[in-house]
Amino acid sequence: MDHDDSIFAPVKFLKEKNFVNACTKRSTEEQEMIIDQGSFSNDLYVIKSGRFVVSDSMGEEFVLAALAEGDVFGEMAFFKSGIRSATVTCIAPGEILSISREAFKELHKKNSDLAIRVTCTLAGMLSDRLKHADATLSLLSDDSELRQRYEIRRLIKELKSSIHKLNSEDSEDS
Repeated sequence: MDHDDSIFAPVKFLKEKNFVNACTKRSTEEQEMIIDQGSFSNDLYVIKSGRFVVSDSMGEEFVLAALAEGDVFGEMAFFKSGIRSATVTCIAPGEILSISREAFKELHKKNSDLAIRVTCTLAGMLSDRLKHADATLSLLSDDSELRQRYEIRRLIKELKSSIHKLNSEDSEDS
């Protein structure tokens, strides 16, 4: 792969030693709130172990996503410092890595190729999430039966993904 293509190669955050070394490690406990919706921060988080839920706690609480090992959260405020748009809560104890914008700037000085790959990977994740949000909003504007079927399919897909990740973790532990 030539140099130009390499910057678009996705980063497997937990396998990039230089990225992991630039992060702060933190253990998490069940029911611990990692991000509080409405708070100010610019840290990016990568899940090393454990399980987490992302929810919108304004008004009636709504679960937006279930996250596990290798998943990333906090990317919106990481790119554009500001108010956190969702709450992230630990539902199974684990460990997370966090990197501040300042630490990321230092990583960029030391290893610009890695920093660019991280940025491209996060941009791709945001693009996928935006595409999913657009599809969801489109369905929400349709009739309620179609919306319910879509939501059931989405929840089944998330459940299957979580089960697959748990089974993979169990087989790696054996």
